[in-house]
Amino acid sequence: MQFFSTVCMAAIASALFRMLVPENRSAKQIALLIAGLFILAGVNAFKSADLSFDKEQYSYEADADYIGFSGDINRELQKKICSDMSDKLYSLLNSAGIYPGEIHVIVNISGLYSISITQVKLVFSEDQRSAAAAAEELLAGELPPEIKVAVVFEG
Repeated sequence: MQFFSTVCMAAIASALFRMLVPENRSAKQIALLIAGLFILAGVNAFKSADLSFDKEQYSYEADADYIGFSGDINRELQKKICSDMSDKLYSLLNSAGIYPGEIHVIVNISGLYSISITQVKLVFSEDQRSAAAAAEELLAGELPPEIKVAVVFEG
């Protein structure tokens, strides 16, 4: 900040000095002298400025901690959303007499306020094909159309 204030003060002083000098045959020499003084003040301000490009001063380790922290929050948020959604789906399916082996909820977090559930996977055994079809039909009517319902059979 001191650098900029020194340069501004030198520019103002040069302009005032130039206005006070009368127009005559030595005007070019006086203008050259003023420009030299202005450059000298700028160089002096630059030399006294605290311009340090030290690695420790501009460390990205603090940013890495923040990025790691936000990644942990994203993972915890995904777990919470998935567990809450799967609990609701279990209770909805169980109330209809459908008992899947597992429910997997796929969540996409693409930004700070952009969280979306993209897919629900229902895992049934091979002998539960009719229950799987009923579950798929029930969830297709209950969930928004952007959430895809997939049924997987395990042996």
